[in-house]
Amino acid sequence: MGTNKSLDIITKYLENLSKSENERNELYFFISQNLDQFFEISERMVGEVKKIKDEHPNNWKEMVAMTMFSTL
Repeated sequence: MGTNKSLDIITKYLENLSKSENERNELYFFISQNLDQFFEISERMVGEVKKIKDEHPNNWKEMVAMTMFSTL
């Protein structure tokens, strides 16, 4: 899957997860910066990132790294 197609898919899923454009942009930026970590990005994974962000607003990036990337 090409990078542009992957980023388009991420954009589509993020639109469904949050009504806040700032939040979508922040999540999109984080995921796109770490696209190699998200090689097989899926709706479920994006949902999990959003869930972690909601539960841990102050340190969500670290929590994503600890919970998701350690299982790969």
